[in-house]
Amino acid sequence: MPRKSLAEELYEEAKDHEHDEGHWIIVYDFEGKTNPRFWINMHKLSAYHPGSRFLQFSVYLTGSRRVARAVVMLARHYGGSVEVFRGDSIDP
Repeated sequence: MPRKSLAEELYEEAKDHEHDEGHWIIVYDFEGKTNPRFWINMHKLSAYHPGSRFLQFSVYLTGSRRVARAVVMLARHYGGSVEVFRGDSIDP
């Protein structure tokens, strides 16, 4: 049985937030160069919830609190500072 990726492990760890839907904005920053595995794992987390996406290199949007929690843990794992915000969309 192959070993689980860090993204899979963190997603499973965040299962307590399975049903918290909303608009979650995660802002993270790293000093220096970001570990390439961070980006690989971010793309794996994106597959868990349709519509999850990068707004910029350091800003991520998801409709799942579980994915948001996993992103926070992932960024911290790689030494990043991170903030999470919950928001609403406004129709023009």
